[in-house]
Amino acid sequence: MRKTAAALAIAGALGGCSVGHDLPAVNAAVGVFHQELNAQDFDKIYSDAGPDFKNVSSQADFTQLLSAIHRKLGNYVSGAAGGWSDNVNTSGHFITLGFSAKYEQGAAEENFVYRIDNGKAFLAGYHISSNALITN
Repeated sequence: MRKTAAALAIAGALGGCSVGHDLPAVNAAVGVFHQELNAQDFDKIYSDAGPDFKNVSSQADFTQLLSAIHRKLGNYVSGAAGGWSDNVNTSGHFITLGFSAKYEQGAAEENFVYRIDNGKAFLAGYHISSNALITN
């Protein structure tokens, strides 16, 4: 009986999570990220990030990173979402999205991690890989 009640409680908690609603929020947040990157509004990207992100990266360090990305790759031109994963655990609800991006000076593979809180996506992690970052 206790196992059934626990399973129902977990299912009920997870029932509030909907990838159908959350994934579009993440895709929209990635679009805003790229718009702000092109506008070199690095402080806005950082200020809108979630506490998970701010706990591991200072604003000065992140601004320096984004400045280097923009300087070496230029403006974001286009891209496409790839694989994604949805993870709900005791730390919260996170969606990780792989993204293939084309910048003016080269291609990049990006990985975004967003925390989902009340249907809103907050940047929790960002990783980029591009040969152009090294060679340009």
